[in-house]
Amino acid sequence: MTQNDITRLCRSLTICAAFALSACGGLPERSSSTVPQASQPSSGPTSRIVLGDDEVLSRLSALPAQQLANGECGMFLWAKRDDAPLVFFQRSGGQAYMDLDGNVAQLDRIGVEDVIGLQFHKNQQFTMTDMNIRVAVVPENTQSLQQGLKLPTGSISVSTGDGWSASIPVAGAIGCK
Repeated sequence: MTQNDITRLCRSLTICAAFALSACGGLPERSSSTVPQASQPSSGPTSRIVLGDDEVLSRLSALPAQQLANGECGMFLWAKRDDAPLVFFQRSGGQAYMDLDGNVAQLDRIGVEDVIGLQFHKNQQFTMTDMNIRVAVVPENTQSLQQGLKLPTGSISVSTGDGWSASIPVAGAIGCK
């Protein structure tokens, strides 16, 4: 095998590895030490994954992949559907994020019940612009936060000031790096 063959093989493997990680949401799109910045609305129909077509879900989109800093934990919730988009992310400090109207927005937490650990709770209430959001999860009790904790069932319920509401079934995990 020549040096050129080795170089081409390494480039091909790098591209394949990057594609595989990207498809699994493993490549960070943002620095782990910063708050997610507002994403720019895109002109392409495939770049933004909208969660539905009604008055509420049409305003919500999938979040980009998120990365944790060393020593940080996070709650990741994916919609229970075939493409499983990431719809909710919360850092161990309590900051939570969703994508509203094409922009990643930090949610204002207004209530919590049933602590899981750190700033994570089984039931949380948030506000974001004109929406009220309730996040409810059921953790598996077989592991700790440091080992990773599965959240096999849950829901995100969203209601607007105009009286519209929708619910998204979710599953997820709390993991630490």
